[in-house]
Amino acid sequence: MGIKTFLRIGLSPYAWVLGVRHFLYNTGIIPSREFSDVPIVCVGNLAVGGTGKTPMTEYLVELLLQKGKHPMVLSRGYGRKTKGFHYVLKDEAGDHLLWGDEPLQIKYRFPNVVVAVCEDRVAGVERLLADYPEDPWIILDDAMQHRRIKPSKTILMSKYNRPYWKDRLLPLGRLRDLPSAAHRAHCIVLTHCPSPLIPHSSPFTPYPSLNTSAPVFHTYMSYGEPELLHNSSQQFCKKSPVLLVTGIADAEPLRQYVQTHYTLERHLNYPDHHVFSGRDLEKIKQLLQENPSWQLVTTAKDAVRLMHSNIPGWIIPIEIQFFSEEDATAFSQLILER
Repeated sequence: MGIKTFLRIGLSPYAWVLGVRHFLYNTGIIPSREFSDVPIVCVGNLAVGGTGKTPMTEYLVELLLQKGKHPMVLSRGYGRKTKGFHYVLKDEAGDHLLWGDEPLQIKYRFPNVVVAVCEDRVAGVERLLADYPEDPWIILDDAMQHRRIKPSKTILMSKYNRPYWKDRLLPLGRLRDLPSAAHRAHCIVLTHCPSPLIPHSSPFTPYPSLNTSAPVFHTYMSYGEPELLHNSSQQFCKKSPVLLVTGIADAEPLRQYVQTHYTLERHLNYPDHHVFSGRDLEKIKQLLQENPSWQLVTTAKDAVRLMHSNIPGWIIPIEIQFFSEEDATAFSQLILER
């Protein structure tokens, strides 16, 4: 650790608390539970929000399904009003308040995949294995800080334009964990890279800024054609003005995309995981009534919080993509090897 890094991180009381916690787990004073016979893939980050954990979780589900596996997703269920273990049911009244918006988003995309929430990941895995013992593959969404469980593989997500090794701990930066925690990762995935990325090196080329041998994959976000928020015969008109509504950690890339490909008239940008109040919904309805040519566009994550509002609109699908087939294959092999 260089002197600048020490002064930036080492003198922080928060850093010392994190350091002691990691020391207790690393030395086994506080044990971590390992399920050696079960492939468990952890998707996590060191910063707060907006690094693409949910798109990566969905990518993994799709990958495992294509390989004939039986993926299951276990999440903490951030923002839910319930406690303990629950299976996510897409037709349950009350929706995201019971499960959290991101688990419900995954369930809507993969209705036949088991999605569950539990704040205790060890107890959650034990329940999943008891209920679904046949060839399980478990994906832990946002679990890198949950040291009580030791996954088979850990994927560290980090933003290309604000990588964890150039960031600071809260409250001066956006890191919620020490940069040294990256050594537990089996690979690092840099997200929101500019496309095309020039120059683009192999994931296994040593990264000069990192003191780790873990491969570094570069990815970007692709945006699909708008999909209906509700069952309807309406058609999306690319020439019509757009009202963009978001409640995600970083809406700027999506805003830029919408502004480039459509006519963006207004962007209502709410905090991450925002629960739309009656007043919020009335504001959206009023804007659409006053501007009948406008079309509401939102994300899949926001859609589960708008689902019961009956406000017509469209979802922009967001998927994580690798820059080459070779990179995608290398990533797939890393995840699938036992």
